Amino acid sequence: MPFSGPLEDRILIRELYGRYADASCRGDRELWAACFTAEGQWNTHIFACNGHGEMRAQWDQLWADWNNVAFWGEIGSIEVTGDTAVVRSYAREIVSLKAGGLFKLFGSYDDQLVRQGGEWLFARRDYLPMIQELPQ
Repeated sequence: MPFSGPLEDRILIRELYGRYADASCRGDRELWAACFTAEGQWNTHIFACNGHGEMRAQWDQLWADWNNVAFWGEIGSIEVTGDTAVVRSYAREIVSLKAGGLFKLFGSYDDQLVRQGGEWLFARRDYLPMIQELPQ
């Protein structure tokens, strides 16, 4: 079933995705990193990061070339089991580059979440691009 588990947990998980998108759009590295567990993983087709230190360094490297980011997400499924959840989501990103032009992409995330101290956090995010439009 694509949506299972307590409704309250699913709402709190949706709020995590909202915080993540808000932090991404505002370029707020600390709010963004706080969406992950301290030992969380962030994996894409071009890098893999483990822990807040590596994630912050990767964030800084990416944002060195970016002016702004527009980030929209949609959740395809949430399956909560106790203090863990598996979520599939989709993201549309448009990045304004400092060198000029836009980088646009759409992709999917396969996520593993945990509840720590009553708060849902990303334990692992695995991103796979589906469509990419490179700047001209």
